[in-house]
Amino acid sequence: MKIQRKGFTIIEVMVSVVLISIVVLAIVKMQQESRNMALYLSDRSKYEFSNTLFLGEKVSRYHKDKKDAYSLIEQKFKISDEKSRKVLKETFRTIFISEPFNLGEDIPIIVNLNEIMLKDKYPARFIHFEIQ
Repeated sequence: MKIQRKGFTIIEVMVSVVLISIVVLAIVKMQQESRNMALYLSDRSKYEFSNTLFLGEKVSRYHKDKKDAYSLIEQKFKISDEKSRKVLKETFRTIFISEPFNLGEDIPIIVNLNEIMLKDKYPARFIHFEIQ
């Protein structure tokens, strides 16, 4: 009489190890994609914040120019910190200003619109309204 042992065969163990490996790899890949998306969003938000430095009154003069942030804000803000000045001087954007387009002259208030596009690693578009 042969005694049967209750247990797993080597094939069953190998199949379970392969399945667990596939699940772990999928989890690691999802975690890496989440990390990459978080880094992208962080970089993008930093650029969006620095884009606001380029949206002053003087920006409309610099169509197709590459300008640094310091030259655009130096007359409005007195920046005495040398490190801050250096960072602002190293922050550049290429500025494109669309031709002004009018919303219509039959409207009692005449409004001109310009699209301001800032090009760098993460391009951004802004709309400038001017009521005449």
